[in-house]
Amino acid sequence: MFNTRGKFGVFHVMVLAILPITLLILSGCATKISVNMLQPAQYHEASLTKTVAVLPFNGPGGPEFTAEIEGVLAGIGIDDKPYFTLVDRASVDKIISEMKFSHSGLVDPKTAMKLGKMIGAQGIYTGVVTQNRHDDSAYSERRSVCRRYEMRRDKKGRTYQGPCVDWRYYHVRCTKRVANFAVSPKLVDVSTGRVIYSRNLSAATNSSGCEDTNPLQSETVLLEQAKASVKNQFRRDIAPYYITREIRLIDSTDGIDSKEAKDLLKRGIEFAGHGRMDNACELWGQARNLAPGSYAILYDLGVCAESRGDLDAALNLYRQSDKILGKPDDDITLALTRVSEAIKNRGKIKEALGQK
Repeated sequence: MFNTRGKFGVFHVMVLAILPITLLILSGCATKISVNMLQPAQYHEASLTKTVAVLPFNGPGGPEFTAEIEGVLAGIGIDDKPYFTLVDRASVDKIISEMKFSHSGLVDPKTAMKLGKMIGAQGIYTGVVTQNRHDDSAYSERRSVCRRYEMRRDKKGRTYQGPCVDWRYYHVRCTKRVANFAVSPKLVDVSTGRVIYSRNLSAATNSSGCEDTNPLQSETVLLEQAKASVKNQFRRDIAPYYITREIRLIDSTDGIDSKEAKDLLKRGIEFAGHGRMDNACELWGQARNLAPGSYAILYDLGVCAESRGDLDAALNLYRQSDKILGKPDDDITLALTRVSEAIKNRGKIKEALGQK
């Protein structure tokens, strides 16, 4: 793997961490690489509150979901390090018991603020589960079965089955099951009592089945699927998260007169297609010396810079490629937009990761 350390040190790994680069060669399509890119949390202020506790959620299934929210927070890791410090559940329960806080009052920001100071948390998550149920509705579907076929003979006198001439129609009973899960989590800043995160999160899943086909999915499975969707929304709200972007390479030989440079470009594409960006980038660097006017080589070198987290260098190379080509190109336009957005988000990610 090529070097990912540079101007911003560990930050390079954070902003554009490459997993093993995956080849996505499709018939007639250009080679693509998959790159994992770190995005800032949807609610930046919530992502800066690192030492947190979770108070029991109210509502149907609230206590059980409290443990699941704790699991989400405890499971978030960036660069193999826990992102949040979670106050031990036993400590929280002990204080609640000793201070005789009622569960119904725990959603109150003032109560949460008071409790948070006692347990040493920067932020307190509270919430209410507003939906945790499933509903079944009946319907019917029409079926048909042939009662009699027309029998025919071929030229040799052999009998064979022809089209159906007598159909029987009937209906079967079916059921549609819909599971809904919704929760309203809040994050209270212990130092000020201010609510810095508040959202209504919901998801629905469904399953249909008839008495003559596969059975319905159980309500337990459907509710777990809905919960998983809600927890994924919550996770993206409160901490940086990775997304996978597919970046297409350019193999055009326009502007390349040197046979050696063309060969280097082609070989680099082949290496990239097999997850060897280290070799690919080295070959394209050699090709650039032989063909400095190639927009494709400059663009592919921009992909190299972007994939190792050197956003400023990537933006510069993409701009050079765009200028040389002299006309709009979808891949270059997408690259310019993507890197500009990453540079815009860089400050938030560095702040969230405690980097200078």
